[in-house]
This record gives sequence, C-alpha cells and structure tokens, in this order.
Amino acid sequence: MLEHELALYCAPALAGIKPSNLFSYAADDAVKVKNEISRLNSLLNGSDIYLKVLCEQKNRLLILVYRRSKLTAYLGRADIAAFLRSYGYGRGLDAKLKRLGERIAPGDFPHEIGAFLGYPIDDIYGFIYHKNEGCKYTGYWKVYKNVEEAKKTFRRYDSCRNAVVKRIDMGKSLTDLFMGGPRKASGAQCR
Repeated sequence: MLEHELALYCAPALAGIKPSNLFSYAADDAVKVKNEISRLNSLLNGSDIYLKVLCEQKNRLLILVYRRSKLTAYLGRADIAAFLRSYGYGRGLDAKLKRLGERIAPGDFPHEIGAFLGYPIDDIYGFIYHKNEGCKYTGYWKVYKNVEEAKKTFRRYDSCRNAVVKRIDMGKSLTDLFMGGPRKASGAQCR
C-alpha cells in the first residue's frame, strides 16, 4: 500500500525530474509505517532517494520524498537560498528539513514549502502576496507566471506518475524500479 501511494504521489521525485514531493499518509500503525520507511531508505538511499517523515499528526504522517542531490542544488540556488534565509533557514539540507518540520502546523503549511517542492520562485512569491488574485493557472501549484512552461511540466509529471504507477500495479517494487541509479527502469521513462 505505501509503495503504491509513493508511486502515485511522488513519482516525479522518485524518478529525479523534481527535487521532492510531499504527501500525507494515513497510518493506523505509525511505528510499522516508519519501519517500512526505514527499510526503503536503506535500499534507496544509494540511488539518492530519501523518505523523511516531516511531522506526525494523529493517524497521519506527512512524508517528504526527495532526491538529496537535486533538493540540495535547488535550495542552494541564490534566489531560493535568499528566500529561505528570510524565513530563518540556515545552511545544510538536514538543518533546513528540520526547520521545515518545525514550521508545519496542524492544518497549515508554511509558504516556503514551495521552495522545497521545486516550485518556481515567481509562483511562490505570487502565492504569498496575491493568493488567488492574479493566478493564471492551477495544476501541481498555482501559476502566476510562465503558464506554458508550467503546463509542460505538469504533463511531464502526469506522464511520469502514470508510468511508475503502472509498473507498481504490474507487481514491480520501488526498489525494482529505482535501485541502482537515477536512470533505472521507469525512472528513465520519466525523463
């Protein structure tokens, strides 16, 4: 069940075409799910794929799936780094992820989460300062600028998700698909 949910909600990050994806997972047994996350990390970290529980609320876990190198590079861009510093984020990916987990409140996400999810900085600022006003398109995020580029990206994410879910539904595991490097199996199909 967890692997299917990961494929459905996190395929672009798993395949390396997006720095990360975030999803909420219902967990009646949080310890069991965390053990499964640890197992997957032990298998997938060598392929630069990491799963991290950012927070736990009642029977739900908020899980970030990310490519460590891609997320580090994206958050290290000058414009993104300056943006995150304005919200009190320091240096180093682990410190940033810890701070993000601390800033997530029940029912509310900090505005800067878009940076962690690889959203364009213009769209992050558009959301912060304008909410729905001026939004030109909505897909994986609210788009305020470069609509055609965003639509192209959204189609790519959809195609990737469909390819990964199809393989999981055929009985493949995430380790079958992504162990051994970023271009393994369906990851190569998502490029």
